[in-house]
Amino acid sequence: MNSLISIEKLNKSYDGKSDVLHGLNFSIQPGKIATIYGSSGCGKSTFLNIVGLLEDFSDGEYYFKGNRINSKRLNSYNTLRAQEIGFVFQSYHLIDSLSVQENILMPFLYNNLPLNSNVYSSITQLLNQFQMEQFQHKKVSLLSGGERQRVAIIRAMIKSPSLIIADEPTGNLDDINTSIVIRALQSAADQGTAVIVVTHNKQLSFNNADIYTLTNGALQR
Repeated sequence: MNSLISIEKLNKSYDGKSDVLHGLNFSIQPGKIATIYGSSGCGKSTFLNIVGLLEDFSDGEYYFKGNRINSKRLNSYNTLRAQEIGFVFQSYHLIDSLSVQENILMPFLYNNLPLNSNVYSSITQLLNQFQMEQFQHKKVSLLSGGERQRVAIIRAMIKSPSLIIADEPTGNLDDINTSIVIRALQSAADQGTAVIVVTHNKQLSFNNADIYTLTNGALQR
């Protein structure tokens, strides 16, 4: 099976002198989960931002679905990013004044993607899966941290993206919420979505995940 993402000898420097990422190699196939561990400040978020086409890299090769990514033209990939990648940010990036459903729909509204009955059906399905159906029309500002995290993950999954990128998706969650999140991400992978999870939680476990440690700017198996 062809890789969804293939990265070779990637370097990233902010000051042109020292590399945050150096000679990094990585690949992931559809339906696979990659769990990446690393200490604070080791470059995990930088790596995720590069994979998610939010941040450029200094040199190296990055292929998404076989297409070479030009690091200097990230704006040209806005449509690809909107349609193919779902993000779960550590700080949620939700809009407090909007309802749960309105936040989930933001990827469609922000990127002018069409809304139809299938989208609303998917929202209902995911809310049930995450035990959030009673909060559908509630403002996000009234939710707990665990509930907000679940909304962020539903928002990432709603487009059935090729890739989900999750930055500390179970940070500060209790055991029950952590189990819900793990099952949901595992389910997305079982349906063919590639999932990249960055975490410091050594107890986080997925079936048949590829496990990496980010150290000295490179990924080690």
